[in-house]
Amino acid sequence: MIVAVAHYVEKNRFSSFQKTFAYLVGEPGETTLEGRIFNATCLIIILVTLYNIPFNYYIGLKEASVISALLFLVFSGLYYLCRVKNKFHISVIIAGVLSSLLLAINYFFNAGVVGSSMLLFMLTFFVVAIIAPIRQSTFWLYFNILIVLGLLFTEYRYPQTIISGYASRLNYIIDVASTYVVGIILIHLAIRFSRKAYEAEKQQVEEKSVILERLNAEKNKLFSIVSHDLRSPLASIQQYLELIRETDLDEELRKQIKSELLDVVNHTQEMLSNLLLWSTSQMNGLTVNRTQVHVASILIPIAEIYKPFAAKKGLQMEVSADPDLNVLADSNMLHLIVRNLLGNALKFTPSGGFVMLKAVASGTDCIISVQDNGTGINPDDQETLFSLKSRVTFGTNNEKGVGLGLFLCKEYAEAQQGKLWFESELNTGTTFYVALPLAA
Repeated sequence: MIVAVAHYVEKNRFSSFQKTFAYLVGEPGETTLEGRIFNATCLIIILVTLYNIPFNYYIGLKEASVISALLFLVFSGLYYLCRVKNKFHISVIIAGVLSSLLLAINYFFNAGVVGSSMLLFMLTFFVVAIIAPIRQSTFWLYFNILIVLGLLFTEYRYPQTIISGYASRLNYIIDVASTYVVGIILIHLAIRFSRKAYEAEKQQVEEKSVILERLNAEKNKLFSIVSHDLRSPLASIQQYLELIRETDLDEELRKQIKSELLDVVNHTQEMLSNLLLWSTSQMNGLTVNRTQVHVASILIPIAEIYKPFAAKKGLQMEVSADPDLNVLADSNMLHLIVRNLLGNALKFTPSGGFVMLKAVASGTDCIISVQDNGTGINPDDQETLFSLKSRVTFGTNNEKGVGLGLFLCKEYAEAQQGKLWFESELNTGTTFYVALPLAA
């Protein structure tokens, strides 16, 4: 028990550190990868200079201690400029120029070529090369080389310019060792952070690629629906009009054709309505207006609309809704869900069958169910039923279904903080369930 508690505390502490560090360097969605690396580098250099100020003073390099203090102030200001003011590019330029100039001054107060300045110049170039834009990398390379070669030439020609050295050989060894250890740790942290940031960016790109593929599949499905399913009903209407113009039809045949065409037009209107709603949500995003909705006032009018279709097909349809049920929902979305589910149930139920539309309270939810004893759903189609990958299906009277309605139902149910699922057995029937929160 004690070990488990200790592990939990340690895990939370580590998570808290990660959140704090992410806040200090910038969140991945708000700050660029280069900006986060620069901010992390500034923080590390600030800590390093805080260490170097007393350390250089202790080993007798007072001037180097002052320069470390100046570097602390410079990188604190650059961190503020980049993290708070979001001035990344100018921060990099200032960092590269000022750090090189301060190190050049430090060169003369830190024993020249004998001291640790060469390590610091290499470390400075490494840091700048990581955070600077690629197009500037050649400039910083030449800039660093020219300064170092200039310092070496100055020391060679004017050795008296080296103002101070080490008080003892021990201090020299300690300074070089300290610079190396701090430098190698800084390089390790910079590389580690860069690789982690790169992996995070790579994962985001892969996730966006998956989303793009899904959107492309949805676009292809939409084009398929528009090009094929709109052409068929228009062709039927065209043929009917040509038949009327060229042939005298008896009244019975005329009524039969009118009835068939009315079914075609109703189906096309339903499909166009779903297409319009889906395309609008894709362009503008889903807008959900959840209010208190009286369930019976949604279910009963929809059932009345479908009664003629059920009667024509010889289906028994029943509606059962508690008159006291109210849910938190978007009434337009709920209307579309119930209309699609009920329409599908009637479409895939053979003559003589029944369809039950029901709403009951269950805990904190209202469960709306649409039950039929129709053809059921093929097990091979169940996994893709709520996606745009679902296959075109035909009802018991060859009524066409394209799957877009169920896709919208699922999306709209979840947008209202509800859920949608089904139970189905082939050649026995299907029941769809919609769960929505009850209104307080």
